[in-house]
Amino acid sequence: MPRGKKKYIETPQKLYDLFLKYVDDTKSSPKHENVLVHKTGEIHLVPKERPLTWWGFENWLFRNDIIGDLSTYEQNRNESYSEYVPIITRIKREIYEDKYDGATAGLYQHNIIARDLGLVDKKQVSANVKSEVSDLTDEQIEERLKKLKNFPDKEDE
Repeated sequence: MPRGKKKYIETPQKLYDLFLKYVDDTKSSPKHENVLVHKTGEIHLVPKERPLTWWGFENWLFRNDIIGDLSTYEQNRNESYSEYVPIITRIKREIYEDKYDGATAGLYQHNIIARDLGLVDKKQVSANVKSEVSDLTDEQIEERLKKLKNFPDKEDE
């Protein structure tokens, strides 16, 4: 059996199990927003769900003393981590789905999530421009072109 570098996360299944623990931890520990109740003047803490992120997963692994960086697994430069590629793809798809669904349901700021996911809101702009030239005769157009040709360039001065 070839000797190689020890893998901190021994199997793809272990990586996925760790991701599921991250999901549970993230969803069970929301951020809180201070909301002023105008009638009473009281401030209430309102829980806000946190979106899943790849960086959040890596930070969670670091805080739990598992591994500080998943780039070796993710990039698979020397093909030593090929068996992890499908599970990393699955994890990233689940993160994408969480962000997308959360934004469309109004749980997360849709404009921030859209940018993060590479989605753009395109607007089509059309203009109705009428040209003076379209109403001119051929002779009038030629006359204007002659005037333009005779107009001194800054280079000529």
